[in-house]
Amino acid sequence: MKENMNMIKIKLIIIGHSDRVVNFDFIKKYKSKFFNFSDIERINNLPNPQKNDGYLDIVYTKAEIRTVMNDIEFDGLCIAIMNYGFDDNFYMHRVGNNKVCISIFELESILSEKKISIENFIIKNVYEIFIFYKIVKNLTDNNEVKTFIHNDTRGCLFDLNGDKKHIVYNTEKAIICDECKGKISKKSIPKNFLEDIQRELLKIDKPFIKKVENFISKYPLFSVLVTFIFSTFINLFSNWLWEIIK
Repeated sequence: MKENMNMIKIKLIIIGHSDRVVNFDFIKKYKSKFFNFSDIERINNLPNPQKNDGYLDIVYTKAEIRTVMNDIEFDGLCIAIMNYGFDDNFYMHRVGNNKVCISIFELESILSEKKISIENFIIKNVYEIFIFYKIVKNLTDNNEVKTFIHNDTRGCLFDLNGDKKHIVYNTEKAIICDECKGKISKKSIPKNFLEDIQRELLKIDKPFIKKVENFISKYPLFSVLVTFIFSTFINLFSNWLWEIIK
């Protein structure tokens, strides 16, 4: 893909040991006409969290993560991925003018039930962050961002997903709903911006083999029947072919 001079550069920040769960090489190789992943940085030395969630889980406040990322400077977007939770149980927070942190705490098990990769989940969120950055410029506590997020789940890029289980409905092939399209269209955006974004969102999907596995698990009896018919056909064809050539 030819590189666009207007592409936004994105630096990925690994907080903690999220690379044990996330394949960052896969994400870095992802191609878009709007952004590219130009760098990866790691933050290992984290402060002890000030808040106790009542269990044994490590949780951080938005303010603590803002402090952790405070010294990072980058001419583009900085998107951090951490395997710890936020104290308010949300999975994404804006923590600077151009900085966002995504928590993957508890999400891998939710996604794996539907055979959705954590990498696709992260890439989907990158599109959401990119659009906000494109239209509001400064991400820090910008109330305009909140006007795009809706509580109801529509399979839209801007679903709130207050219940984390709802992430399965807008990770793969997410849409931009008509209401959100209307709001974005009022901004100063390039021609065909929304169409191109939607086209790229459709690429965020599971591999073919995962689709086959999903189909088999959803329709086991039908899959057995198809396998039986196919194997019978192969057997009959082989016998017919043998009779011809012997």
